Amino acid sequence: MKLNLKSIFLSLGIFYVLIGALGISSVGFFNKNIEYILSTILFLNGVYHLFYSTTNRKDPYFHWGIVLAEGVIELISVAVIILNTFTNELFFTSYIGILLCLKGLILILGRDNKLTSWENTKAKIKIIVIIKGLLHFLFGSLIITLPLLTDKAVYIVFGWYILFLGIHFLTEEYINIKKSDD
Repeated sequence: MKLNLKSIFLSLGIFYVLIGALGISSVGFFNKNIEYILSTILFLNGVYHLFYSTTNRKDPYFHWGIVLAEGVIELISVAVIILNTFTNELFFTSYIGILLCLKGLILILGRDNKLTSWENTKAKIKIIVIIKGLLHFLFGSLIITLPLLTDKAVYIVFGWYILFLGIHFLTEEYINIKKSDD
């Protein structure tokens, strides 16, 4: 059975929307299981990014090296979370928040250089990538700052972030359907 991006986008999108909705509605569940939830999400994202980067490697306008590095960083983050290298929750949330901020900055600023280019990219895709980058940066900033104010709100932000990821993957599915129709 050959895996295709359409089924991956759809499956991850639905899974993330369900997990995100659970996190928003059941903060206690997220609070008790955040390490497992985030390591699962980061593992699935890491594997997805590795797969996505290698399958699109030959496209001269695709930023496959950055996507590959993103996948490797996400898989390393899974090991960091599972090995419980954090001494307290503030370090844990700061690490995840910084990771998301970097991801956002790469999406926003990581174009039109020697590694990647916007050339031959449709305007709709450019807008989606920039919005995705801004949202990653926003969620990362919230995850870094909220534990300083209140510890309960950060779990709701994690839920919203995972819900956002699900919507993103469903949007990617829609874009891929539109590409195949063209």
